[in-house]
Amino acid sequence: MAGGLFGQPFVFNEKCIVFSLLCMGLFMYQPNIKNNYILGGALFLIFVMSYVAMAWYDYYFNCDIVPLLRGTHSVTKMFKPPPHAPEKQIGNNTDDNNKKYLLIYALHLFLIAPFLGYIALYQNNVNDMTYPLLGALTLFTTGYHGALMISKIH
Repeated sequence: MAGGLFGQPFVFNEKCIVFSLLCMGLFMYQPNIKNNYILGGALFLIFVMSYVAMAWYDYYFNCDIVPLLRGTHSVTKMFKPPPHAPEKQIGNNTDDNNKKYLLIYALHLFLIAPFLGYIALYQNNVNDMTYPLLGALTLFTTGYHGALMISKIH
């Protein structure tokens, strides 16, 4: 993470930029803001907040140390490119890693999946195809992260 934090000068992170642009694009799918100045301000805030959020995610989970780390039960493993550091592709059975993954699964289960479910069930101002997609994403998120969380607990 840059921007003067942790004694580092500001540098652009391509992954953070792409993620921020993706968030802005999703917002622009059907914004309800008519004033161009407010829309510009909202887009700026979305860019900055998503950029910083991705930078903190990279910092917290050490994404620069073990890129493309694969799990033993990965569904997408066959579609991913080879790992950058094959020697670091070892089992993550330490207590710290288990706590980290438990936090990720709990976040998805108790914050993200209910939020997506709420949008799918109670909102009606977007394209009709949005609801089935959000509902399916909610079910997949709940099933996948619920199973992984249970496997980490037991």
